[in-house]
Amino acid sequence: RETSTMLRRCVHQGITQRHSRRGNCRQWSSLPASSLAWDPSESDDCEGRVSHGNRTYRPRFLTSFAAAAPLPSAPSITTRRRFSISRHPDPLARHGTINTLDDDEAVAGEADDTKGFVTADDLEMNDLAEGSDAKALLKTMNEMDDFWDDEGVGDDDDNLGLGGGGSDYSDIFGDVSDIVGVSGKGGDDEELSEEAKADAEYRAKQAAIQAELDTRKGRLWDDDWIISDEEWMSNEMFDDMPDWTPAMATRKSVESVKVYEGGVPTLGALAKMTNLPGALPPHPGHGAPKKYASFRGGEIKKRLRTAIQLSIAEDLQKIMKMDSWEDKQEAVDALFEVIEHRVKGRELVLGKLPEFGNMVEKGLEDVLTMVQTRMRKVDARKSKEPVAEGEDESSEVPKVEDEVDAKEIIDVMGVNEEPRIPIFMDVLAAAKQIEQKQQQTTNDEDGTDTTNDGDDASSPKATSPSLSEFFFKSNDAGVPNLVYPLNVHHKDDGAGRMVEEWQLAANKDTKRIMIRDAMKEIADKVVESANCCEDGGEKGAARVFVAGKRGVGKTATLAGIVASARISGHIVVYLPDGDRLRKHGFYIEPCNYRKGLYNLPEIAKEFCEQLLTSHGDDLRGMTGGNVTKEVMKSYLSEDQIRRVFKRAYADDDSVSEEEVASKTELSLAQLLTVGIGSASLASGCYSTVISILMSQTEKPFTVVMDEFNCYYDHGHYFHGDFDENVREAIPLNRITIFKPFMDAMGLYPKEAGTNITESFGDVAAIPSSEAIMKWGSIVVGTSESRAVRGSFTQSLTDAACALSSDNNGEQPPLHVVDIQRYSNVEVQHVLYNYEITGVGRLRWDRGDTALNPEEVEYLRLVSGGTGQQLMDSCMLRL
Repeated sequence: RETSTMLRRCVHQGITQRHSRRGNCRQWSSLPASSLAWDPSESDDCEGRVSHGNRTYRPRFLTSFAAAAPLPSAPSITTRRRFSISRHPDPLARHGTINTLDDDEAVAGEADDTKGFVTADDLEMNDLAEGSDAKALLKTMNEMDDFWDDEGVGDDDDNLGLGGGGSDYSDIFGDVSDIVGVSGKGGDDEELSEEAKADAEYRAKQAAIQAELDTRKGRLWDDDWIISDEEWMSNEMFDDMPDWTPAMATRKSVESVKVYEGGVPTLGALAKMTNLPGALPPHPGHGAPKKYASFRGGEIKKRLRTAIQLSIAEDLQKIMKMDSWEDKQEAVDALFEVIEHRVKGRELVLGKLPEFGNMVEKGLEDVLTMVQTRMRKVDARKSKEPVAEGEDESSEVPKVEDEVDAKEIIDVMGVNEEPRIPIFMDVLAAAKQIEQKQQQTTNDEDGTDTTNDGDDASSPKATSPSLSEFFFKSNDAGVPNLVYPLNVHHKDDGAGRMVEEWQLAANKDTKRIMIRDAMKEIADKVVESANCCEDGGEKGAARVFVAGKRGVGKTATLAGIVASARISGHIVVYLPDGDRLRKHGFYIEPCNYRKGLYNLPEIAKEFCEQLLTSHGDDLRGMTGGNVTKEVMKSYLSEDQIRRVFKRAYADDDSVSEEEVASKTELSLAQLLTVGIGSASLASGCYSTVISILMSQTEKPFTVVMDEFNCYYDHGHYFHGDFDENVREAIPLNRITIFKPFMDAMGLYPKEAGTNITESFGDVAAIPSSEAIMKWGSIVVGTSESRAVRGSFTQSLTDAACALSSDNNGEQPPLHVVDIQRYSNVEVQHVLYNYEITGVGRLRWDRGDTALNPEEVEYLRLVSGGTGQQLMDSCMLRL
């Protein structure tokens, strides 16, 4: 009984405080904020008001009693409870005013200290005088008991949840303002609390932000790859989805991507490609801010000149038709008056520069000067043309009145020229075309020449009619043998990201590599130095060092050079995985015949197999492809030479042992075959074959080495003959299979992981002028995807740049090619190619990515213009 009575008192107090508007009751009450409000009073000392901290409020429910006479003093009780909320603070209330009435505060109806309070104990004990106002208060409280009737509620459904007095409260802690009938403003129109207002303002701001985001262009927070509930609930399986077909590519992508007609160009044709887009300059954060600043200044100047040309094109055509020099001068002066306004309308951003006016005037002068230079060239060319029959030779040269000639002269910025776009080589298509042509040639039994008169040096048929049949096929992973031994890398990154693109593509009938200006530059250096694509002339060799940041396409560029060189008829040694070769050689042993050098027998066997597999037919067809015993003595001992001849004829029963002992030479193919079958002879056989290839001039010999900086990192080969404590690693230029190539490059950086020097003990490195091949080239490239210290790579690059800039006559030329990021045009065409070949999410989007300029710009931004990151960005929507 006592608990229920106190609960009713608490609810009553909450009701009274709910209709007072001042303050925030949630500081001390656990009642809902919507059921609490304060009502400011007119004076702080009025009767019937209760002071609570700095707030004064009136219990509205007891308004009639506040105006009555003061309440009599109640009997003195040792422990009394105030007619209010308990003095104990609410554990759920926020920090703030405690729910108490201090003893020293003025209480309504209290005139002095002798007047007591009406407490809950007085009401419970019914200790009040008859007829007093307090008795009337007690009566009112009893009426409240009837209203709530928490003890009289039965199980009758008609009276379920209703008090005896007609209360329909089912939750005593709900909003009771409408039921009780007392409210500050009346029902639903009650003023919101401060916290409710803050919540409403926050929701309004969020709605405004979302509405503003919805009006923006570009991709924001929507993800097209979210699986909807309908798709989750559908029974469609992966096999039920339609298969990808090349017809799913958009017409724009198919028409934009240009593939080389012959599949893969020869080195000569590659060097003559002049319509390729230029690469971007080095990023300013990579240590060359001046180059980037110069590039940006040139781009601004180019944009201004282009805008100027477009603004004055019609005026120039009129000026070129004028006869009087004074009229032309006046027209030009008029252009200077209006040119700034015209160009500002085309270049709104540049128009805000403080020196915009001077820049435009200077640009107009440059454009007019270039137009005048072109006019003089046209006049000089026409003056040298033969005079037509019946025309007077002394007649003056006509003015430029032809509209076509005028437009050509005015277009000094190349606005009307065909834009420069990248070209793709198709490695798989080239092999198929060459195979078909060779089969056609073989089937001709009448002996007639099937070569068309239009075939030139760029025709695969004309340059490589005897390409090995091995190159017409692909390995188990789908990688064309034209770039053999490039394969899927043993790890997920590094060399092989280009191969990964081929694996992820839905179209398995094409293997494309984008031809960039860096690839053209390498081919140009090789052709120029080696003179390998023209008949006659002095044959030579070229050294090319390829550098660049991670992911810019160094591996793809070197693979394209390998394919082009093989199409051109070169014998190519391709080492794409330098990181594996420098540490996974199984075991190392001293070379007993060549003191100070060491052998990697298992790697040597692998090299022999690769060279014989890829170019065995070329080696057998060489007229000077036989090796004498005298040449072998430089790399093999007498006993090893005897064993080599014995193994070479072991399967030929027609040759006796005496005949084998009398033979003095073997073919290169026989030496490689022996090396494949014998670990002890493999290093000597391979070194002998490489020596012959580098000293001959019958066929151009090209060496391509990727991850070349790995050879200058900390070594992984140790032997007690080199260091008795087995602490110092053996430099790779003292290993027989690597020595001829590293001597040919002649790079000895100041900082390296091992002691790679020009001389070491009794064994000295051969000078590059003597070690380089007689006819061909050696192309090496660094890698940023391998665990090589950056200072080693930078020191190697600096050494190459030093030799390139200070090249004397004793050494063959060394060229450094720095591959840069993709330009905007190259990024666009890479995405076109991804859509055509079905790579990543571009396989099904039907041009939503490649044809959306904002999406293309976004992918260029997140990838930084690097090929690896661009492909990763196209796998999933970022």
